[in-house]
Parts: sequence; C-alpha cells; structure tokens
Amino acid sequence: MDGKDLQIAKLLLKNCRTTYREISEELDLSVNAIYKRVQNMIDEGLIKSFTAKPSLIALNGIEILIYGRTKSLGLEKLSKNLGNHESTYFIGIAAGNMIYINGYLRNISELHEYSTFVNKIGKLQTSTTCIRKLPYRITSETLTSLDYEILKVLNNNARRSVSDFADEVGVSAKTARKRIKKMEMYNLVDFSINFAPQMLTSQFHISLNPDKDYFKEFQRLNKTYTDNILYLQQFSNIPNLIMMTALTKTNQESANLHNNLQKEGFKDLLHHIFYNGYFFETWRDLLYREKLNQ
Repeated sequence: MDGKDLQIAKLLLKNCRTTYREISEELDLSVNAIYKRVQNMIDEGLIKSFTAKPSLIALNGIEILIYGRTKSLGLEKLSKNLGNHESTYFIGIAAGNMIYINGYLRNISELHEYSTFVNKIGKLQTSTTCIRKLPYRITSETLTSLDYEILKVLNNNARRSVSDFADEVGVSAKTARKRIKKMEMYNLVDFSINFAPQMLTSQFHISLNPDKDYFKEFQRLNKTYTDNILYLQQFSNIPNLIMMTALTKTNQESANLHNNLQKEGFKDLLHHIFYNGYFFETWRDLLYREKLNQ
C-alpha cells in the first residue's frame, strides 16, 4: 500500500459510491489504474466491504472521543469491559497506557453518564472529552421507508449500480437515483468502507496557537501531510485542537513525521502510536438492524 492507495481509500471512506472516473480525475490516474488499485486492496484484505448506513445526522446523534492514561494493566479485558457499553464503537490502545475511547451518543444528555462510565471502568488517571464536529443539519428531511429499503440492499455492497438494485426495491432506476442523491445532499447516509490498513498508526494531538486561522491551518495540514493522513478531526468543544491519525510503514517514518510536525511551531504537540484496537457494535448498529428487518 502506497500514498496513492491511501488517497483512494480516503475518498472511498468519505463516499464509497464515488465513481472510479471521479477518483481518477481527482488523483490524475487512469480509471483502469484506480480499478486495479482498489481490487488489490480488496484482495489484500485492506478493504473489507463497501458499506451503507444512516448517518449520525440522520439519527440526531453525536460522536465523542475520550482519551487519557489508564491505571489498569489488563488492557485487553479493560477494552472488552468498556466495549460492553452500547455507545462504545472503538477502543485504541497506545504506548504508555494511553487509551482512546470513541463513542456514539443519541444526544448530548447522555454525555455525563457515558463519560462517568468510561472514567470509572477505564480507571483513567486524567481524561479529556472531545465532541466531534459534524456538518450542520440544514434540513428537517429524514430517511423514508424507501431509503431504508435502498440501504438494506446496499448494506455491505454499497457500490452496486442503481440499475442493478432498483427492481429489487420495487422502484424505477430514476426514483432510486433521486433518493440516493437526496440522502447524500442532506448528509443522511454514510457510504463508506470497512478499512483495515496494515500499517503503523499514530495519533497526533495538534494544539494551534490562538492567533492562527483554524480553517486555513486545517486545510494546510491536510494538504501538506496528505500522504500519511488517514483522518483529520475537529472538535466543537476544543476549538484549537486538531487530531491527526496518520499511517506510516515504519517507526522511523513515524518519527520523521513527528519531527516535521515539531518544526511547525504549534502551541503543543503530542504523539502516541497505537499497538492495538477493538471495534464494537453500538446502539446505532442495533437500530439499523431493526429498521432493516421491519
């Protein structure tokens, strides 16, 4: 897996229904080259599936990240205990007993209960809670029963063509295409991939100086370090923090990336390398499954 593969994967993580032609134009590669690279990532087990799910915006939910150092020594058991909560979807374990807990909440009123649970069960010495910044909901539009029928047939094969599945849901290709366009327009659906990069994963906490333009710095970092960035996250309750999840092939490459970021002159910079991670089902998955079975 090289830098071009990562760029392709990031575009598919954002919207896996993006056509290979659109990706080829974005990355200045041929359509055939994009197809071969995607197929190679599938064959190597890097792309597990192409998924379709209702978005957090459609469910009126929020995403949070809680991180800190744990006093616990049994981190695998600890992770499973934290994963028993219906809101926990990912636990990342990093060197120095650093632990990252990602969760989905139905609304902000659940934050106190969940953060109390995480701190108690996680035996965190200190912790920071971050509320992920999501696109604004610009409409009262909701997912219809037809939308759920479409998501059901696209569930783990979200790149199916409209002409391939329209008859299956009992509508014309034109109607199915219109519903997909509307879901995308209003951020009601996540068309993405289950992605398992077999590379070293680092988490960089970047605290910007108050006089910096946050939006410009975010865009600049995304462009400058694009060959390594998997995710670049913003948080609504910590306005000067950017969380960079980066992939590297070796420890030395990770160290070089750290050194380059140190030269940027940020207010603060922390670097942690993950050595294990666990995914869990949440209330989101259960709700989605109930909708699909109706």
